[in-house]
Amino acid sequence: MRKIALASVAVALIFSLKSCGEPYEPAQDVVDSFLEEVQEKEGFDAIKRLHPSFRDNLAKDLKLPVQFTELKPSEALACLLSTMGANMDDYEITGGKMIGESTAIIKARVVDKDGIEKLFSFVLIKEDDRWLIADISPYTPDMKK
Repeated sequence: MRKIALASVAVALIFSLKSCGEPYEPAQDVVDSFLEEVQEKEGFDAIKRLHPSFRDNLAKDLKLPVQFTELKPSEALACLLSTMGANMDDYEITGGKMIGESTAIIKARVVDKDGIEKLFSFVLIKEDDRWLIADISPYTPDMKK
């Protein structure tokens, strides 16, 4: 009987430790995968992590050279992301937080081949149990501390 009680406590402890992770971790994993795919010049995989409306707005705003005009907008965006990855040296996820139940902000630091560091804020929304990037913007950290 004592062994059963001990085993039950051990199982409960394992489940409680697993649930101690931050609620934004799945969104953070999406940003990490997106940046890795950009860095590896896998633009077609990276655009799958963008929310369709954000992806379409990015593609619409592209100024394309003549040789790209026959590509679909999403294909041109994938090519652009792959090109950006050629200049990316390293990246690091620096933090995150939840804003409501289905929105998260993830911050990342990206270093290019020239050693220039850029900071970005990714806004993700959860739709149908899947996190998608809805916005990417440069950010300036709060220096008032």
